[in-house]
Amino acid sequence: MQENTSQVDGREGLLKLLLGRICCLVGLLLSTGGFVVATLGASVNLSAGAVGIALGVLGYFLGARRLGAASVVLGTAAVFFMAAASTGLIPGVAPLGHGYD
Repeated sequence: MQENTSQVDGREGLLKLLLGRICCLVGLLLSTGGFVVATLGASVNLSAGAVGIALGVLGYFLGARRLGAASVVLGTAAVFFMAAASTGLIPGVAPLGHGYD
């Protein structure tokens, strides 16, 4: 009976790790997409970086430590970059909706 519980615990651990890695990868993709969208000047919505941070934290707690930390760091950088792009602090990226053509 103990062998069956150890197999179930092992499967649960692997499933948590897989779910954590998937969350982190989605967070990394959202944060990277936020950089790209802000650089193109299409949008300055900060929610992509915030969701990237949240998914990184979730992935970190599910066991994907390195990917979780990377997702949090990239999400934080994306939030700051998008905020700077929205105020015109990034050279070459015009703030959206200010009529600078």
